[in-house]
Amino acid sequence: TRCARRRTEPIPPPPTMASELASTLSKSDVVILSSTGCPFCRKVTQAFAAKKVAFLEIDYDELDDGDAVRAEVLKAHQMRSVPAVFVKGKFVGGCNDGPEPWMGALPLLASGKLEEMIAAK
Repeated sequence: TRCARRRTEPIPPPPTMASELASTLSKSDVVILSSTGCPFCRKVTQAFAAKKVAFLEIDYDELDDGDAVRAEVLKAHQMRSVPAVFVKGKFVGGCNDGPEPWMGALPLLASGKLEEMIAAK
């Protein structure tokens, strides 16, 4: 009788929080990380909805690992506050400000740059 050789393939490592965040951000052109009861989060989601901008909202408070996700956003983008808005995976800031002077969800919406970013390939 012959023994079948068992193929040994390396077991992939568990996903890191950075890779999980990247995966989440790839699910929609616009992703808003928010927190329950945040008035700035509501202001952004209402403004986007009024302009018919499709978005995925993820509430830190509803995630089992919300604190870890928030820590990853802080580590990667130096942003602790909410909302944290991403367009096509690029961090564009919060409600009124962002990493560049022209960024922030509402200024991008008002200037038309949000739609340009969404339309870009």
